[in-house]
Amino acid sequence: MSSTGIDKVLILRREMGASRTLENFIIKSLKHPHEVVWNQISDEGLRAAKRGDYGLLIVESSISDPKALRACSAATSHPTSVILFLADETQFRSEEEKKAREKLLDLGATILVKPLKQSSFTTAINSADMAHIRLGALKKKLDDEKVITRAKLLLMQTLSFTEEEAHKFIEKEAMNSGRTRSDVAYEIIRTYEE
Repeated sequence: MSSTGIDKVLILRREMGASRTLENFIIKSLKHPHEVVWNQISDEGLRAAKRGDYGLLIVESSISDPKALRACSAATSHPTSVILFLADETQFRSEEEKKAREKLLDLGATILVKPLKQSSFTTAINSADMAHIRLGALKKKLDDEKVITRAKLLLMQTLSFTEEEAHKFIEKEAMNSGRTRSDVAYEIIRTYEE
C-alpha cells in the first residue's frame, strides 16, 4: 500500500496473457509508478487475490462467473484493496446476472461493462485510487489506536496507572519529545513487554 495511491494492480482474466489495451488504460489512468500483474481466473489467480499485496484488483470476466466472484470476495479480506469488475457486455436481465451484480455491489466493487471507454475507466481508476488512499489512512489510524491502547494497558498493569493517567502520560511524552503518540506507545511496549 502506498500513501500516494495504488502502487500495484492485480488483473485476473479468463484468457491467459495481458491485454495491451487494458494495460494502456491503466498506465494512462494512474498518476504514479505502479506494477501491473496479470493472472488467469484459476486456482492460482484466486491465491493471488487472497494474498492481497495489491491496491487494486481488476477482474475481467462474465458477470456471473463463480471463480471471478470468489476472487472479488477474497479481496475484501484486505482492508485497503479496491475491486474493479470489468463485465462482458450485459444488460443484467437474467436473474443470475442480477444476483451477481448485487453480490459485487455488496462487496464494494465498481462494475464497468465492456466495451470500455477510456473516460469511464479513468474515472473508475481515479475513484479507486482515492478510496485506496482513504482506506489506507483509516487502517493506519486504527492500527495506531490499537498500539496506543495496548501501551495504556501495559502502563496500567505494570505501573498501576489509571486509564486517564496512562492516556495523559502518553500524550505528555509525545508532546515533550516531538514524536507521535503511536511512536511513544511502541517504545512503552518494547520497554514493558520484555
